[in-house]
Amino acid sequence: MHDHRDRVAEVLESARASLTDVALPGHADVLDFPSARHALDEAWAQVLAAATASVDQQALVGLLDEIKRTAELLELEWLRHRDATFGRVRDALSMLRDSDSTPELVERAAAAACAIGFDRAIVSRIEDSSWIPEKVSVERDPRWAEEILQAGREHTQLLDRTLVETEMVRRRVGILVHDVQARPAVHRPIADASRSRSYAAVPLIVNGGVIGFVHVDCYYQQRDLDEFDRGVLGVFAEGLGQALGRTTMIDRLAMIRVGFDQVAGALATAKDERVQLAVPGSQGLAPLISGFVANQRGSAVHQDRFPISTEGSTLTRREVEVLRLMAAGDTNGRIARRLVISEGTVKSHVKHILRKLGAANRAEAVSRWLGMGRGAPGGNGAGAGPKGRDG
Repeated sequence: MHDHRDRVAEVLESARASLTDVALPGHADVLDFPSARHALDEAWAQVLAAATASVDQQALVGLLDEIKRTAELLELEWLRHRDATFGRVRDALSMLRDSDSTPELVERAAAAACAIGFDRAIVSRIEDSSWIPEKVSVERDPRWAEEILQAGREHTQLLDRTLVETEMVRRRVGILVHDVQARPAVHRPIADASRSRSYAAVPLIVNGGVIGFVHVDCYYQQRDLDEFDRGVLGVFAEGLGQALGRTTMIDRLAMIRVGFDQVAGALATAKDERVQLAVPGSQGLAPLISGFVANQRGSAVHQDRFPISTEGSTLTRREVEVLRLMAAGDTNGRIARRLVISEGTVKSHVKHILRKLGAANRAEAVSRWLGMGRGAPGGNGAGAGPKGRDG
């Protein structure tokens, strides 16, 4: 667009000079491909009408030819732009391929959306009909991104008829929102913090259900988003939804593995201590197995059986609290809210936990930590490790 914006402006100026009492778009009105097309179409219509009514048509016919050639060049540039944009979508999705957990994937997703060509992006989740932002990316101003995220989290919005985003949940299609600052049906705290004037948003769909949103805008480019932007974002969100389905399955398998590791640990302890195991169905393994099953159903029973600390462990009490919530599948954002600490502090704890346990990822850290506490009586480790250790 930038290659031909000046040429479009020159053609408009020539048409303006050749016509009298005719209002045509100016240079400031040509911001993107749709506005450039509209300006050339308007100039064509006005010049054609003047040529039809004029005795001296030669100059106006030449101007019509110039408008036509400029429109053709603009269309060629548009095709190149479209191909390049979809190439960036492929590159953006490739940034997500090696994510091995859902929190890691969400952490990368907003930056990947910006890599397509948008200036800012918000990735959100839906929980109990509430819209909760998870990650904001503003490449030029990371601090501003944190301010927008904080505004969204401090003022979570219920998805009801007062918000245009509700339509995405109902119809499972993307939306375009213009004149954001003047519209009452938007997330006002985010709109105020971001000062956005136009945005596109699409639903994140996993296993047939809408689990979140992706919002983008072109604040620094100072242009309104259009249907092409919404379509491109939709392609990206479809790929992101598939990736989320994959990492969600990885997370579930990791939790199942953790549960079986705990059962295996109990069996190994019983064997080492030469404990006579009862036949299946007896009370010997029933509490442990029921705890594992309850965990798979989202119950807190299994969480209560996790070791609190183990002999030789260098984990602080706060790190153990973070590990408990990691094992329950909580994201960094949810851990931060539950422990009433910042998300940055959670990330720091996770980093220390991985380093101390020699783990490559969150699932491996949880598995290793549980393995460290296998010898704790009763499986809960309540009496293991030095007492009174502070976080």
